[in-house]
Parts: sequence; C-alpha cells; structure tokens
Amino acid sequence: MKMLSKTLPLLTVGLALMGCPSDDSPPIDDNGTGDSGTTNGPTTNPTTTTMTTATTDVETEDGTATGMDTETSTTGPGEAELPEFPKLDPDAYAAVDRMGFPAVNTGLNLAGDKDDYNAGSPADDANLAFVSNVITSLEILHLGVPGSQTPNNTGLDDDLIALALDPCTTPPLPMDDCDDQGAPFVIPDVLEINVGGDPSFPNGRRPAEPVMDIIFAVILLDLSNPGALLTFLDLDGDGTFGPSLNPLENDVPFPAEFPYLAPPHEM
Repeated sequence: MKMLSKTLPLLTVGLALMGCPSDDSPPIDDNGTGDSGTTNGPTTNPTTTTMTTATTDVETEDGTATGMDTETSTTGPGEAELPEFPKLDPDAYAAVDRMGFPAVNTGLNLAGDKDDYNAGSPADDANLAFVSNVITSLEILHLGVPGSQTPNNTGLDDDLIALALDPCTTPPLPMDDCDDQGAPFVIPDVLEINVGGDPSFPNGRRPAEPVMDIIFAVILLDLSNPGALLTFLDLDGDGTFGPSLNPLENDVPFPAEFPYLAPPHEM
C-alpha cells in the first residue's frame, strides 16, 4: 500500500506587607524641615525581600516543649512571592481522547481498540501503529465484514453502484486506490494549517464547511472522476448543490464575528 506523508500558568499572589508605626515611634517632623536633630525611623528598600527566622515552642504529647524554626517572608510593593507548586510529571498522565482529522477513530477504527487509539499520538500514526485498523475498516465499509462478503452484503459498494456512483474499489479488489486516497488524511491524524494556503478544509476547518460530505467522498468514491469530491453535495449531478447527503446549511446562520457560533438552543 502506498503511504503518503502528511505552567500551568502560575497563579501568583503578591502580598505587600507594610509596617505601621508603633506607639513609641519617633515623632514625625510636621513642619517638613528635615532638621538634623530629628531622628526618623528606619527606612526599608521597597523592592527588598527579607527573610526572618522565628522559633516557635511546640508542646509534644509528653508535655515537653521543643523549638521549631519557621520561615516567613516579606515582599515589597510590586514584588510577588512565587508559591512552590509540585512539579508535574507528564508520564503520570494519559490521553483519553484526541481529535485531529474528523471521524477517524469513529469511522476508520471499526475493528480496533478505540481507547488505545485515543491514548496514541501522531508519532504512533506515522509509525503505522494503526494502519492495519484503517485498512480493515475501509474494507468493511466497502465490501462488508471479512469472511462474510457477498455481492449483496453489508458493505456500501453495491449501494454506491446502484446510485450510479463509482466506488474507489472498482474493480472490487485490490483496495489500493482507497488506501492511497485516505492515507494522507489520517496518517498521521492531524489537521494541518498552511497559513499561505487556501483557507478551507482540509487546510483548517470553517464552521459552515461540509466536512463529512468531503470525507465520505475521499474514503468511498473514485476521485479520479471530475467533481467526485463534491458528489454527496450534489447527488443528482446537475451542478447545483442539492439534493445532498447531509443538510446544506446549519439551522441557524453562523455569525461573522467571534465566537462564530450561534447561541445554543434553549431547552
């Protein structure tokens, strides 16, 4: 088969602890003369962080007291003391879902372990870890379940031919054409964005684009036929969209401004 290649933001809280004058603080020069005979209180650099160590007596169960050193810190205005968060170990976490190209795990992993696929990565895809699942799924979609394939089976090829459509398996075997068409989209399973390319699916995905109709054409039809990619949008082939496999538009128009999705329907 031919295969085509395709911190925690730290929420820091700044605490500015400012000292208040005590009852025995030196008098303040109300006249603002700054006489040399006036003794002012100690000054502190507002950008300096000071650490103090205090000993606290802690009473133990047997009634004796022990000293325990504790540290406190004071930060000046504009400074933030960073809390110590535990370091996160990426290996302690596992992926439970992934979505690159639409419908890969649901439609092209029919005979595989879907949890295993979700825990995988595009690197696993590129190493062909799931390629056998993709090939088997394409065969099931076109010809039915292996071992029970008959001219009129649960596969879709006989239905496509009855609609005067050309499946990519014509002649029925081998399925190299279907593999070659689908492989670049799903191996690896990512949705690429080329900022210099045409801003339409599969170069990104806009809300109003008929993504599933295009995907069905890619994995089911012979794309060497002109216009085959848009077949499911124009089933009668008259050059105008409709009748179609799926609705041609959303039930509520998409707004042109962010978030580009209409508010949800009220229950």
